[in-house]
Parts: sequence; structure tokens; C-alpha cells
Amino acid sequence: MSGHDRGPNSAWEQLFGAAPLNHYVGFPQSPFHTRFGPIFYRGRLDGSARVLVIGQDPSSDEILAQRIFVGQAGQIAQHFLTKLGLTRSYLMFNSFLFGVQSSSLSAQIVTATEPTIMAYRNSLLDKAKATNALEAIIAFGSHAKSSAISWPGRGTLPIIALKHPTAPDGVAADWNSHLAAAHIAIAPDSDGHVDVTPYSTTAPMPYTDIPRSDLPFGIPAWHGTGGATRSQRGSGAAFETQIKWLAP
Repeated sequence: MSGHDRGPNSAWEQLFGAAPLNHYVGFPQSPFHTRFGPIFYRGRLDGSARVLVIGQDPSSDEILAQRIFVGQAGQIAQHFLTKLGLTRSYLMFNSFLFGVQSSSLSAQIVTATEPTIMAYRNSLLDKAKATNALEAIIAFGSHAKSSAISWPGRGTLPIIALKHPTAPDGVAADWNSHLAAAHIAIAPDSDGHVDVTPYSTTAPMPYTDIPRSDLPFGIPAWHGTGGATRSQRGSGAAFETQIKWLAP
């Protein structure tokens, strides 16, 4: 496996290029952070994925890496995959291509069922299913669960719906309640180690550094590591136009 992610092939690039970006930009009440561009995926686009992971929306760490689920939430989610023995055989998409501004949410955004956004997301999920031998869907957060449920092409794929990794409470207990079903549904990778030990409900959620093979060449070695979010948006008028990237 390459030491970095070489990006989409021509077929995936064509599908990514068909994203309804203007629809996001012009959406009523401007609920999306669109100034820095969309973030599409993380994981395997080569047909080797067995698990489809759905997240919610990208933040600034994801913008900088050009891959989803890279910051604190992504590293906690990566630990769950590691407990299942997954080291590489996954493909991740978000419910939304851009970050969501929580103060401007319509009912269709809350339920991830806005027609244009949903149709495009379903086209990504359809291609993922058509080109991979998927075993299950892991959905992190309520938007992700809605995205999985509202996908007509899901067929009989089981959905393992988990609380978002950075939800304010109850994450460990919720994830523990789904561990057994996840282990049954998903086979480990050949180099993975299955860990059925429940999460502590009193300690901070553990994390796993994002594999370098998930990230583009040249990303700093510390980005996506340490269980930390490495960036933040500017304040005040610069909130939409400035990202502060903080090296450790």
C-alpha cells in the first residue's frame, strides 16, 4: 500500500466534479461554510473497501488535509475502526460536502434529506457499493444515520449507527452497545487486531492517529495525530475567510 493517498482515479474524479457546488453556495440562509471548497472523502477508492463510513460535515482540519474525518472526531472514529481490526478497508463520505453552520439549519438539513444534496450524496454511495464488496455501513452522528437510512441503494447492508465522536455525553456507552453487532458484521483486515474490550465510560474517548496512507503526499506528519484538532477558523469578520493552522 502506498505511503500516501494518490487521490481519485478518473471515474471518481468525474463524479466529484459533478458535485452541486453552486447549490451549496446559494442555499437559503447560507447554512454552509463554502469559501474554502468542498471535501469529498477519505479511504480507499480502489475497490478494496469493505466498510462504508458516513460522517456529518468537514471542519477546518479536513479542509487543510483535503480529506474528511481528520481532526479530533476523525481520530476518535478511527479508534473504533481499529477496535474492529480495520486498518485500511474502508471508504468514508460525509452527509455534506461543506461544513454546516448550526445556527442556520432547516428541517431538511437537520435530517440530511434536502433533495439536491441527498441525490448527489446517494450517487457517491451508489458508486461505492457498485465498486466495492461492502459488508456494513458505520454512521457517526444523526446526520450520518439519516443519510444511510435515506439511501435507496443501501439494500440489505446493515447500518451501525453511532453517536458522533465528539457528542457532549454518552459516546462510550453508546459505542459499547454496538460493538458486538459491528464485530459480527465486519471482518478484520489481515493485519488488524480485534479488540472487544468495552470503552471506559469515565475516561476520555481514546483515539488513533489518521493513517498516512489516507492522506495526500506532503501533509505534515503531525496533522491528524495526537487526538487533537490542529486548526480553527478566524474570529469575527474573518470567520469565513481565515483558518489558523497550529503546529504542535
